[in-house]
Amino acid sequence: MKNMLFKLRILFLLPSLLLISGCNNDINEVQNLNFGTAIGVDFKDDKFHIYIQMLGLSSVAKLEDGTNVPPQVYISETIGETFIDAFFKAYRTSQERIIWAHVTAIVLSESALNKGIENIYDGLTRYYEFRSTPWVFGTLEPIDNILSTNGFFNQSSLNTILHSPQSSYEQSSWIRPIKLNKFARELLEPVQTTYIPTLTINKKQWKKNKGVEPKLAINGAFFLNNKEYKGFFELNDIKGIRWIASESKRVPILVPSKEKPEFLAVFEEKYVKIIPINVNGKYKYDVVFFANGYISNRLKNNVLNVKHMQNLVKDNIITQIKDFYQLGLDKNIDFLNIEHQLYRKHNREWKQMKKNNEPFLEEDIINDFKAYISLQHSGSFKKQKIVIHD
Repeated sequence: MKNMLFKLRILFLLPSLLLISGCNNDINEVQNLNFGTAIGVDFKDDKFHIYIQMLGLSSVAKLEDGTNVPPQVYISETIGETFIDAFFKAYRTSQERIIWAHVTAIVLSESALNKGIENIYDGLTRYYEFRSTPWVFGTLEPIDNILSTNGFFNQSSLNTILHSPQSSYEQSSWIRPIKLNKFARELLEPVQTTYIPTLTINKKQWKKNKGVEPKLAINGAFFLNNKEYKGFFELNDIKGIRWIASESKRVPILVPSKEKPEFLAVFEEKYVKIIPINVNGKYKYDVVFFANGYISNRLKNNVLNVKHMQNLVKDNIITQIKDFYQLGLDKNIDFLNIEHQLYRKHNREWKQMKKNNEPFLEEDIINDFKAYISLQHSGSFKKQKIVIHD
């Protein structure tokens, strides 16, 4: 009987003991865990260089007494024969377990992309803690410098375009940010050209108490097609990309030129159609652009002439798209995804052209560029719409 009572007491006490020990373990883990927030990948001297960014909890949350703590950023660099080999070497000095579920940015060097993205993507997606939604960037700068750059007002790197690019992109759209899952989808899609924005460190634009205040900036893009790296292009060389990208939220343009501006137009609604057309047994394409916008700022009174405004806006946008396409021709890169349009809409013909080794990019392959634009003046022409078309 006594033995039975003893067993019953143990049975009732056991859940309480488990709960107590579980709570203690949880508290210790939260205090001591290392949270990875960004990963950088470089390839130098035939070896992978892996960079890991970790932020202290005090850099993210405010202390109870309101103390303002400077951002604490730790950057690790490890070297390995393979991507995963270099990754595992980081554990040797991590002191505590590293949690990867909070990684929100991946930075790739040009040499890493030249080596091949498949090895990197495979390594990242095989471990269950990694999410498929980090932002993906490229850079020509040393990756540890990119990961060490903080935001304004003693805010951590989490408050920069490295981790939160969408906010600034919604105000002024140029190179669209892209997440890992979408980048992988576009990368693996047959004959589709994709790209990732590239980061640099701007040391001229901002100052803090008259001292240099480095800040991250997007300076161009890395382009890839069929998993192959195609090259880096600066912003000024690919102005037409903002009219082609369906993700663009707000696109400003100085008209007629940056050197001699007459007014600023802003477009918030836009899309482009690339339409394959069979012309005498050969496919050509119409590039048709649609947009709604408004005149934000005028610098000369004569700009109020409607005919003048029509020609300037239309010519500028079409010229930038044409220049973007021509650059692709010169570099043998399908910036407008012309071949992909044929692959999706006329797959049988695409296969036949592929079989016959026929070129998909040629000088005369564009049948026509067209623009249909609706503008609304926000000043003295308020509520008066100006319809612009060819």
